[in-house]
Amino acid sequence: MRQMLDKINLLINVSLFPFQNLRFFGQHEILQVLEYEGAGEEAKEKRKQARKQMQRKLHDEILRKAKPNSLDEINLMLQKFYPMLCSERDAQRHGFAHNPVGTGQPHIEKKLYQHYFQVMDEYSEALISYRDGDVIFKYWKNDANGHKRWRFIDFMDQYKDQDKVHFFHAISRFIPLDLIVALHHSKNNIHDPVQLHEFYQHINLADAPLDDLLRRGVAENHIHASAAFNFSILWQMVMNNLCPPDYLKKFEPNHLAASLEVQEYILTARLLRLVLALYLKDQEPSLTDPTSSPNPQPRTPLFEWLKSNFEEDSETQKLLLDLVRSQDNLFAPLEKLKEALDRIQIYFINEEEKSSIDFVNTIFPEHRHIKTYGENIFLHKAISYKRQIEGDSKLDPNFEQFFRVFFKYISIKNEFYQQVTQPTIMHGLDFFRGYFDRSTEGIWDKEDYFTMMLRTLFQNRYLRKIELRISIKNDEALNRRKLLQILESYQQILKEDYKVEEDPNVEFPLIGIVYHLIKRPDDMEKDISLYDEERDHTLKGLHFGEHQEQYIKQVKMIQQLRKNVPMVMNFIVGLDAASLENNTPVQVFAPVFEEARDSQYDSLRIIDPEGNILPSQSLFFTFHAGEEFRHLNSGLRRMDEVIDYCKLHAGDRIGHGIALGVDIEEWVRRNPLVIIPRGEYLDNLLWTWGVCSRTTKLHTETLVYLERRIDEMARSLFDDLIPEGGLRVPTLYEVYKRRFKRVAFEAKILNNQKLDRKIDEGGMKEDARKSVDRLYESYHQEDTLRKLNEPIYVMMNENEQVIAADMQNYLIHKISSIGIVIEVNPSSNEAIGEIDSMFGNQLFKIQSAGNRDLSNILVNVNSDDPMVFNTNVSNELVYIYYGMLEQGIGREAALDWIEKLRKSGMDTSFIRGIRSRKEYLRILKMTILALKDSYYC
Repeated sequence: MRQMLDKINLLINVSLFPFQNLRFFGQHEILQVLEYEGAGEEAKEKRKQARKQMQRKLHDEILRKAKPNSLDEINLMLQKFYPMLCSERDAQRHGFAHNPVGTGQPHIEKKLYQHYFQVMDEYSEALISYRDGDVIFKYWKNDANGHKRWRFIDFMDQYKDQDKVHFFHAISRFIPLDLIVALHHSKNNIHDPVQLHEFYQHINLADAPLDDLLRRGVAENHIHASAAFNFSILWQMVMNNLCPPDYLKKFEPNHLAASLEVQEYILTARLLRLVLALYLKDQEPSLTDPTSSPNPQPRTPLFEWLKSNFEEDSETQKLLLDLVRSQDNLFAPLEKLKEALDRIQIYFINEEEKSSIDFVNTIFPEHRHIKTYGENIFLHKAISYKRQIEGDSKLDPNFEQFFRVFFKYISIKNEFYQQVTQPTIMHGLDFFRGYFDRSTEGIWDKEDYFTMMLRTLFQNRYLRKIELRISIKNDEALNRRKLLQILESYQQILKEDYKVEEDPNVEFPLIGIVYHLIKRPDDMEKDISLYDEERDHTLKGLHFGEHQEQYIKQVKMIQQLRKNVPMVMNFIVGLDAASLENNTPVQVFAPVFEEARDSQYDSLRIIDPEGNILPSQSLFFTFHAGEEFRHLNSGLRRMDEVIDYCKLHAGDRIGHGIALGVDIEEWVRRNPLVIIPRGEYLDNLLWTWGVCSRTTKLHTETLVYLERRIDEMARSLFDDLIPEGGLRVPTLYEVYKRRFKRVAFEAKILNNQKLDRKIDEGGMKEDARKSVDRLYESYHQEDTLRKLNEPIYVMMNENEQVIAADMQNYLIHKISSIGIVIEVNPSSNEAIGEIDSMFGNQLFKIQSAGNRDLSNILVNVNSDDPMVFNTNVSNELVYIYYGMLEQGIGREAALDWIEKLRKSGMDTSFIRGIRSRKEYLRILKMTILALKDSYYC
């Protein structure tokens, strides 16, 4: 499977290379290869050198982002997609080496852009279709060598249905598909922009029977509010200068970037988009002029239009002409771009008619009633212009000039897309975090964010419940204010979009808030002896002591909000711990979740402002665990620790849980040698020993191996602290369990227990108790912490493999029997975790008809971060569906299974209680009023 995905990635990279990012911005290197005006050996040699230089640049680009078998494989694919760039003979054979008399070079450039469009046309025809007014994924097998003779993507004939799903998933994470959709519309004679009504970004992946099933309603139970939007929204914000002022300045491209000049290329795209939209508007025939020709032909080439429209502003005219004429990849200075944008908008955009969302809606006001993004209107207009002028050779300059600029714009857009949408080329939350930050920092702080975000999510017409995960502010008033903003935005959308005031029983999505604690690392400069319970700043002397107390304060703040404003219990439904899994051990959160579960915060009934008695909703718990791990047992251990020490109950959930579904043999094959901090490995061993000591079903022969390895690790860490013979495994395990208690309380106990250590309540002897105390204290001393964090190598030998298999089976049975729900996020899990593909998702191990010896684990399917992974919950269920078909499950059985997953998503949501929509709206109104009263008190 991995090899097939690598081939798909390689195909996409080569087939779209001229405009897939800024590496070939302006087409200069490509056009040099096609410079056939000069005759003779000198011109031929010049083209040969240009060809070599272009191919070297292409090789460098492909090797950074794909995994070809050889350079020859790249060259063969280049010959398949762009034969005219491979040799003089191929260029001549495909019409690029001979120009008709009088046509000159523009003919070559026009053919080049037509070639690009032909490649994308074939992709659109292979991947996209229509059904019931929706743009859908063409999931059926293509007849590439039947009635359709494709030049470039006849490889699609080799792909069966599920392989096409992989291809669609890969290309949708590589470039935005809006241009391919626009081309498909044009090819199918869909020319009226009104046909874009209610099309935004996502393409419906479901086949007809599955689509009928999803119409019953889906729940989104794992979605981070700060990334709960899509690329089209972010691009719209960026193109209209609606992002925070320092967003682009702070933008940090990763190693895959073709350009580091983010501010320059974004302002260039903004300028190009504005100019092209104004030009397209000016070229349209007047809709009110009865004398206009029924088939008018736009006549003014772009360069002439720029000259005539900016005669009185020579500075802007020069900048624009330099920009659009240039075939190199240089950008104008930042200040000049800003000045040009300001002048053009002042001159062309009427402030009174200006749209607050997108200037495209201002330029084309006749289409404002269409519910779609301005970008879709712009692309529709551009492709319509292509259709109008393409067949007339007299208009070759028009075509060449417009689409030279257009492909510059598309190249910039694709470059930006690849910096905010994560591909599947490197696992781990650290890599993901860069994409998350680059995408979310652009709009998260905007006042109308929640209105925009909820409207984006509600574009999924099948959505019935949605839990939004937001972080906790360190001030109760700020938390109240943020919650009020969300609920008021929600109420506004229900009134404006769902018309609930006209029909209060109309179907609409229900929302709930899950607050998440952010996992943060701590430094190692600790000394427990400096802790003084009377002085809060001395918490810094305890490892994670300050963090833990801050988390507890945050939890108390949320619980106090629920207590002070009881109506919010209807909407604050859960608590989570999220972010980089390696940042913060589960031990830190155990007392935090214990505090959150304290019954003192709950009540049986609440009374609304109108005196009505309502049932109270309890707070439920979820925890990101088993998502990212250095050693498989680390992921399994953390999940088990969350269940035991954070006291998860039936109906509570674990986010991701990828470690449950990893194929152990394959994981060991890929990771024969694991590098891991010494302390983390010791915790894995101690946890496994603890499980083995109380579970008879496991391989007991591994106990000998475990105790030997524990002894080795312990001596390397604590030999200078504990006398010989004192490092017994039960003592070490006792310390391991003690670390789940509240750090400040344990430090206080240690400070008060310096005498009378003869026999404790549990019967431990004095020496054993001293050893436990000393070992516990060492976890808050710099010297030991540095040893604990030293990386060591662990060979994944047979014993390690057996242990991992035992622990995985043990945990699957345990989670199943307790009733803990696993939140599965297919696209996220593939990109971040140890999952080879969407079809290798952990769901197929923890919930399958083949698991006859255990009950299936409860699961719900979600999207996690729609912006970063370009998805929504409906499409995530579809990916699982095609994974079932890939495994040989019949469609009827697969539909039954998906229905079970769909219903499980609804049933395991933290949004509980059965109320009429009318009653729900009344509760929403009362909650908003109660929050306002408490906020202004």
